[in-house]
Amino acid sequence: MRRLSDLWRGLLPSSHRGPPTASESVDPDGIGGRLTEANQALLRYQIGARWDMIHRLHALKAAPARLRCALCDFSAERSAFREWVTECIFEGGTIVRHECPSCDVIFGSDLMLDLTPEALSREYEWHYQVFSEGDSTEQEMRAFRALNPEKGKPYVNWGSGAWSSSTARLRDEGWEVFGYEPHGSAHGGGNHVLTTRAELEQLKPAGIFSNNVLEHFRHPVAALQEMASLLPAGALMSHATPCFEYRFEFTRFHLFFYRGKSRAWLAKHAGLDIVDYQVEGDFMNLVVQTR
Repeated sequence: MRRLSDLWRGLLPSSHRGPPTASESVDPDGIGGRLTEANQALLRYQIGARWDMIHRLHALKAAPARLRCALCDFSAERSAFREWVTECIFEGGTIVRHECPSCDVIFGSDLMLDLTPEALSREYEWHYQVFSEGDSTEQEMRAFRALNPEKGKPYVNWGSGAWSSSTARLRDEGWEVFGYEPHGSAHGGGNHVLTTRAELEQLKPAGIFSNNVLEHFRHPVAALQEMASLLPAGALMSHATPCFEYRFEFTRFHLFFYRGKSRAWLAKHAGLDIVDYQVEGDFMNLVVQTR
């Protein structure tokens, strides 16, 4: 019998970077080692058991009468927030999200948003030891070109992962592009993959681009502000994700879907100006400029 992740592999666009789509081994230390198939199965079972326990404990608590938007902080009675429910295909159980009536963002689940930074980081580390992601090369290259880049200046592919050849291909074209991936289990190493802020500061990038990354940030305003702090005034950032609409909702790792007014709200509060917004099928790309 084919596993659910294998079925999804055939259904998802090959260029879609996230969520991960296959149960191929990923080296947790980025040095080329592989988990055995038995260890993968055991880790998947442990992830599922952990989330089953989390859901059972959560069910014992009474739902709060009021909700607060995880993006814009708007607060109202629970009934004011539309509920969106789906199932996580990566052993995470039921995902319940809510749509903010003020800024239009869909956020959640609360179970993921309530994790500590350390716990959320562990979720990713375990996850990438079991699942790998679809090839994101073409989308990332499109996001890069939206920067109107200049030869001889350094650019960063934020959250580049190990499943894309865009950095190598762009460098072959003569572009000074570097990947940035802070999760050790999500990258395969290499001379042009940065892993620390110190390396980013030393590089002094002229622009930043990403694909299927913005929806993963627990605190997206702060994340964009951090990126902007690495760039000169007037520099561009290009962020592509189909989660500018409610798409690819079947993974608990997608925390925000930036629909409607939420894109403008996000840019404004991060101190950025929207330059362009392009939609072509699942390729949705927001270009913003630093001040």
